[in-house]
Amino acid sequence: MDKFLIVMGKKPWQEKEEFGFSLPFRCWDSTLTEFVYPAHWHEYYEVFIVHTGKVSIVIEGNAHDACQGDIVFIDPGQVHSFPSSDQGTILRLFHFEQRIFLKEDHIHGIVGDGTMFAQQPIIRAVPRSGPDALGEVLYTRFYGILTELFTEYKEKKTGYRLAIKAGVYLLVLTYMRNRLAESPDALSKKSIALTEDRRLERVYLLIYRDFHRADLDLDQAAREAALSRFHFARFFKKQTGRSFWAFLSSVRLGHARDLLVKTDLPVTLIAQECGFASMPTFYRVFKTGTGSTPINYRKSNN
Repeated sequence: MDKFLIVMGKKPWQEKEEFGFSLPFRCWDSTLTEFVYPAHWHEYYEVFIVHTGKVSIVIEGNAHDACQGDIVFIDPGQVHSFPSSDQGTILRLFHFEQRIFLKEDHIHGIVGDGTMFAQQPIIRAVPRSGPDALGEVLYTRFYGILTELFTEYKEKKTGYRLAIKAGVYLLVLTYMRNRLAESPDALSKKSIALTEDRRLERVYLLIYRDFHRADLDLDQAAREAALSRFHFARFFKKQTGRSFWAFLSSVRLGHARDLLVKTDLPVTLIAQECGFASMPTFYRVFKTGTGSTPINYRKSNN
């Protein structure tokens, strides 16, 4: 399962591996004496536990050290690399595709553009101070879910596919409900945080339901969140790390990429179906987001 490059290229490359049709999930323990991997990205989620040792990882330009027991989450499309590790480091790796979620499910809508774990990529085995500190109880939940997933995948008892899908749902749900660190300040404002979650949930649903509408705008999202335009813009940026327009464009772009690869629809129709007001806007957003034109993207992925 380990496929590492010896030569560290400068340009991140896309790692492509096939999953089983009925179960887009896999997990395994790495076997390398030194875990080093060049900059790359892939279209599936990656989660790993540092089983033994210590590894350095760079995610979207941000460097982290992951020690024994730490759990790391990586979203689809995030460029990441492993520049160094201790000798004998073993990672327990989990990969799963977005299609493991049913399209009708609420969770599928939340992860529609692939962005799930960017706000909190590392869950520490030993809580630290700062933005990546989470409680021991939460860490135990994550570790327990991943351990059960690993056992089900290896033992393959009757119903293991269902058990694995249920485990992935539980993993994502646990993360969604604990995006904010359980600091004393956050605990004192728990009711406010819950209210913010409900606001954000309503906006997510609006975006994933109506992204195809070219007239969907900031004012409509603000009304859905029951906030003024000014306060909503600040609220959304604080909660997601991106502006409303950047988030909406990424959702539209994700659907456009899928349609280009999975259908033969004309590019002009795809632009309309994904809510882009004009072809120049579609080409500009697509080129900025992928580094390619829609036509070239379709050719290179077929």
